[in-house]
Amino acid sequence: MRPPAERAVVIGGGFAGLLAAHVLGDTFTRVTVIERDPRSNTTGRRRGAPQTPHPHGLLQRGVTTLETLFPGVRDELHDLGAHEFDFGQGTRVLFPAGWAPVGATGVRHLACSRALLEGTLRERVAERPSVELVDGVVDALVWAGSRATGVRDSAGRTFPADLVVDASGRTTALVDWLVGAGFPAPPVTRVHAGLSYVTRGFHDVPPSDWHMSVEPTYAPTIRRGGLVQLVEGQQALVTLIGADGTRPPHDDHGFRDYASGLRNPHLTETITTGRAVGRACRYGGLDNRWYGYHRTPRWPDNVIALGDSVAALNPIYGHGMTVAALEALALRRLMRRYPQPGFSRAFQREAADTIRLPWLLAALSDVAWRPDHRSWAVHTANRALRRILSRVPTCPDTYRELVAVQNLLAHPLILAPSALTRQRGAPEA
Repeated sequence: MRPPAERAVVIGGGFAGLLAAHVLGDTFTRVTVIERDPRSNTTGRRRGAPQTPHPHGLLQRGVTTLETLFPGVRDELHDLGAHEFDFGQGTRVLFPAGWAPVGATGVRHLACSRALLEGTLRERVAERPSVELVDGVVDALVWAGSRATGVRDSAGRTFPADLVVDASGRTTALVDWLVGAGFPAPPVTRVHAGLSYVTRGFHDVPPSDWHMSVEPTYAPTIRRGGLVQLVEGQQALVTLIGADGTRPPHDDHGFRDYASGLRNPHLTETITTGRAVGRACRYGGLDNRWYGYHRTPRWPDNVIALGDSVAALNPIYGHGMTVAALEALALRRLMRRYPQPGFSRAFQREAADTIRLPWLLAALSDVAWRPDHRSWAVHTANRALRRILSRVPTCPDTYRELVAVQNLLAHPLILAPSALTRQRGAPEA
């Protein structure tokens, strides 16, 4: 007999978990989302989500996917103060060789706080009669042979499940649970980034002709960067970035000095003209990590993982939430196959297909922080990237292509002509 589509449990009530619960609510009679960190009633933040106070954005593919899953959510976010803009018109990017050209790229970007985005989705999901949101810390899967029959939390409660979804993020314990049940550990790939950033909010910032201004870090030499992003509530978030182990300061004096040491003047202007709100928040120790669940020889047929639980990407590239949204859309397509044998493995393969391009973009760049670990192919790719970046300030077409690639709308091979030609007189990154 095929197992019934009655009960599903989602571990983690963040962005990826909410999307998964929403999708599963169309199939299962009861979907229980277990979140370890209750939201603050005043800030909407979760203690276990240290990235919440920092800038967030959804790439164009993420926005359109979210709208597919939650019709009308785009307008709802706009009404609540989220900013959506053409990336080339609303973003200022200072590359090593100079400022990116300003002009329409046809690529949209949505910027808002994590609290607004998650709060809006949580309200949508909580309205579904088939979904319940529960506070708790899951510390084990419950097994009957090679099949998971539910989860157990730290209070000793057991939640029966016909399908278990791990959306617990970077701190996932799924590998340990699988190994403890006799399944092989998945291969894991790690790429060092050593990323750390510090963010502080500012109110009463004078109007500007941009929504976001960025000075990126670039391996292997540019370890300091920053950005300022306008979000809802007439607030600007200023973020100082350190890579390869560089740690930006979070005290007032150090924060201001670090910003003034960058070439992008928009950070210092925002700090000087705005009114600081609250304290500076740090988030660090961030690398790239991918569990190759799709490559394991054995996999339980009623357990799946998505979001950062599978692949945690360097957040500086802004791909994480878009990847989670695309994985949720893949899950919705595959639910037509549930509960056929092989459903879970098919999903992990779909998730891997979604992850490959953003992983390639992050890994090829970040691996340059460890020059002794670079292969000839990686060295060549890094050199090509530096040539592309050297062309950007004086070549709008190259910049438009770069924006399309970074937003997962085009394959990096479209940049090949720019990579083969170095701009005369322009420094490489």
